This record gives sequence, C-alpha cells and structure tokens, in this order.
Amino acid sequence: MSGSNEAIVPSAGLKPHVQPWEMLKWSNSQLCSMYTDWGIYYERTGNLPASMRYLNKALDLDPNDTSALRRRAHVKRMQGRAPAALLDCSYAKAILRNNNPDGFDHKVNLEVSDSLYESNKLENALRSLHHNMRLFSYSKVQPVQNRLTVITENINDALSDATSPAAHRLINKMMHMKEGNRITKSSKPACDVLSILETEQEFLVPLERSRRKRQFKIYNERYLDKFWQDVGFLKELRENPNLLIDQFSESSANLKSMAEDSYKIARTFTKMLHTRCPMYCRNAGKNELYQQENLFRIQYQTRRNMFKILRTIRNLIRSNKMNKLTKFVDEVMGNYVTVKTNRIMPWKFEFVNEVYNYLGLARINEYKIPTDMKILGGRQRLMKLFKIPTELDLGRQNKFENIFLRRQFVVDPKTEKFKKLSARYEYRMRFAKYPIERSYLYHEYAQAHLNINSFDACCLLARKSIDEALRCNSYIWAVLSALVACKAHTILGKVEKQKEMLHEAFRLAKKLKSIDLCLFIDICLKVNTEEIDLKKHMVTPDGSIRKRSRRSGSSSEVTPSESSLEGL
Repeated sequence: MSGSNEAIVPSAGLKPHVQPWEMLKWSNSQLCSMYTDWGIYYERTGNLPASMRYLNKALDLDPNDTSALRRRAHVKRMQGRAPAALLDCSYAKAILRNNNPDGFDHKVNLEVSDSLYESNKLENALRSLHHNMRLFSYSKVQPVQNRLTVITENINDALSDATSPAAHRLINKMMHMKEGNRITKSSKPACDVLSILETEQEFLVPLERSRRKRQFKIYNERYLDKFWQDVGFLKELRENPNLLIDQFSESSANLKSMAEDSYKIARTFTKMLHTRCPMYCRNAGKNELYQQENLFRIQYQTRRNMFKILRTIRNLIRSNKMNKLTKFVDEVMGNYVTVKTNRIMPWKFEFVNEVYNYLGLARINEYKIPTDMKILGGRQRLMKLFKIPTELDLGRQNKFENIFLRRQFVVDPKTEKFKKLSARYEYRMRFAKYPIERSYLYHEYAQAHLNINSFDACCLLARKSIDEALRCNSYIWAVLSALVACKAHTILGKVEKQKEMLHEAFRLAKKLKSIDLCLFIDICLKVNTEEIDLKKHMVTPDGSIRKRSRRSGSSSEVTPSESSLEGL
C-alpha cells in the first residue's frame, strides 16, 4: 500500500518548458544536428539572437563540431563581432588540423579569411588567402580571387599618398599619448587599497569640443547614413545617470556592460568600413579647392549671422526686454562666437566688444530714480533704488505644510539653476581670451551669487570684474560690477563699505560722462550718508544703542527724488 502511494506522488517543482520534439529521447548527435539546423534557419530569417542560442546549445552537446563553430562564427560576423568570430573559426581550423594534418575545409578557411578581413587585419587576411590559393582546386579558387582583389584595393587606398599626412598625425598622437602615460605612471605615488580614486574631468577648449563633435558626426554619417544619431545616443547612454542609477547596483552594472558592448560593436563595425574604404580625398588639388570654397562659404554666412545678431540685440534693447537680451547674449557668446576662429571671423575682437558694450549700456539704463517711491528708512530707500525685493513670497512659504518633507523631497529650483550657471561660467572663464569677456563673466557670476544670497562671494567676484574691466578701459562693466557690490552691501547693511563702493562707482561714472548715472549714484550717496548719520545719532555716549523712533506720517509723502534734490 505504501509503495502505491509513493508511486502516485508528483515530483516537486515545475516541469521545464520544452518543445514537443524535445520530449523524445534523441541522441546527442541527433540533437546537435537539429540545433544546428534551427540555427541555420533563424540565421536565414534574420533572427540572429535565436540563431546564436541554438548554435550555443549544439556546441554545448559537442564542442568539437566544426560545422556549428563555422556557423556561429558567421552569425557573430553578421552581428559585427568579428574578433569573436575569428576565435571560433580558428578553433574549428585547429580541430580539423589535429584530426588530419593534411586535411582542411575550404569553408572554414574562407571564414577565417573573412574574419581577419573584418577584424581590420588586412595583411594577415591577404597572407591567408594566398595560402588558400595553393590548397584549393580550380572550382574553389574564384571566391578567393574575388577576396584578393578587394583586399588589394583596400591596401592600396590605405597606403596612398593622400593618407600619409593623416597616418603621420595618428602616429605622432599615439607616441605623445604613450609618453604621457609613462610619465603619469612614474610620477604617481602608490595608492592604498581603501582610497577612492577621483575621476579627473577633461577640460577641452570649446573649439576642440565642437571639432570632435563634428568629426564624430561626419565619420558616422559617412558609414552609417541615418543611423549615426543612434550611435551618438548610445555613446551618451553609457554614462547617463538616468539609466545607471547608483542605488540599483546589480541592474546598473548589467545595463552599463550592455551599453558598452553595444557601442563597442558599433565602433568595430565603423572601423571595419573605414578600413575597407578610407575617408580621404585622393586628389590633392580637388581637396584644396573644396576646402577653400567651404571656407569662403562659412565666412560669408558668419558675416551675415553677425549682422543679424547685432540687429536682434538692438531690437531687444529698443523693446526693453532685458531678460531675453541677457539670455540671447549668453547663448550667442557662449555657444557660437567661442567656436569661431580668427580665420573664419577676422573681426572677432571688434564684434565681442560691440556685443558686450551694447549689453552694458542697456544694463546702465536700468539704474534710474523711480518716481513712485515713498519709503521712510534710508536702507529701505536704497533697496528700492537698486530694485531689491523686500517682501517674502508668502505663497511659496505656505505651499508646503511639512517643512521636513519639503527639505527632503523638494529640490529648490534656484539652487539647481545656480549650479548650472556656475558650472557654465567657470568653464567659460577657463578659456576666456579678452579682458572684457572675463569682466562680463565675473559680473554675471557675482549677480548669480547675489540671487542666492551669497554676499561675500558676490563682493569678491565684483572686485575681480572691476579689475578686469579696468585692464581694458571698459568703464561700463566697472560701474556695473561696483553697483552689484553696492547691492550686496545694502542688503547686509554695511554702510561704510557701501560708501566706499559708491564713491568708486561715482568716480568711474564720471569717466563715462553719463549725467543720469551720476545723478543716480549721487542720490544713493546722499541716502547712504543719511543712514550713517542716523546710526551715529542712535549711539549714546555710553556706547549703547537707542531704539529708532517712528517718524511722523507726513514724512512718508516725501519722495526720494525731492529729498535728494534738497540735499544737492
């Protein structure tokens, strides 16, 4: 009875999912043959992953099956994995040689030659084909002759006179990199096991960055046509933080290896095509003519773009759109003008001065005395003159009830914007050539620090901007930077430093011969002097500070322009 009960007990776990033809008890040789046939079928239909899966099953049963090895090498070549295909077909050739030293398979030998050719080993492929010419019979020689013709033409193209300058540049670059690596390895100290290596960021000149981007586009577009955008996306995907999340350790590693392998396959494929057909112009005269025509065409279009940029700046100033003007100048000078050489833009220095002077004059026109200002205190009056907001955004404060959730989950947009701006300004300051450009960058960086209430850094950068502006006699940006420092001192309430900076701004404004600007700074000086006197009167002889008495309501009706004119 117990034996019958044991017989009807089902087996633990789930049965493996098998095909109907796999339920029969086939021998290993029969299964290997069937798996190989399925691999050939899927190869012909274009389903290369399925073909690779069945060929791997066949080789698991019989690792020395030369037919399956040759088929798998062919599939790997179709996938663009020529080096891996070379290993399979070379192993199949070695198996045949071990079985019979004088025997060979012409299909395996041709597969070895094709793998060598697609692995960019042209000399080895040529030598293998010449060796096969002596082994094959007359009926099998024709495929070898066709391959010999193609490889001979490729070698002639690669060794022509047109490719010699590029080859010499590549050799010199490789030797320079080799010497640099040797010096770096010898100079670096030994690293302990527990330390974390810091990845050094490569800072390239904007012109070099645009040149590499252009070369990448032309190279891949030449050999991959419309698919070059997919290769560019795959290149950026390898280090994309949205895909490779640090918290997902296992999946991120797998995704990174998949992206790296896919990009490596694409690069191997383009290198193979470049080896077959080098991207060089054989006719030196035509090459020089094409370069000259392209240079003239770019020069003419650049000249038209510069006139259009100046017209756009004038229109924005005329319509008083300062935010759009600031963004437009930053985009034009940071992304367009920096990648233009003096050969393309012979008047680059004059254009840079023109653009920054337009922007500086538009910024100076913003410093005017408002007519609707009715404020009691001198410090508040200065903040009104400099257009500094004094009221907090209550709606933003009440937006989140739980302050802990706000700090933990919500990202401040001002902080994110400041990080992007600081990275951009620091990168541009590394390669800024002209003092007026450095003064502009320091001024914008100081304004960005002022917007996030970093006042000490704002004053320091404003001082650097003034020094750079005085080097090139640009009093416009010197005055603007001094006024930015005045804003920081106004918010902090440092009246003495405010007085010094306003005197310096007034001295620079007199050199501009701008009456409105001088009047504005003079009124700011009067208001600041009133604040200093008020602080002095508040201090008693024993050193204590009196409380401010509220002024009468009649004084609130006096505008700052009237009080300032009385002082004048």
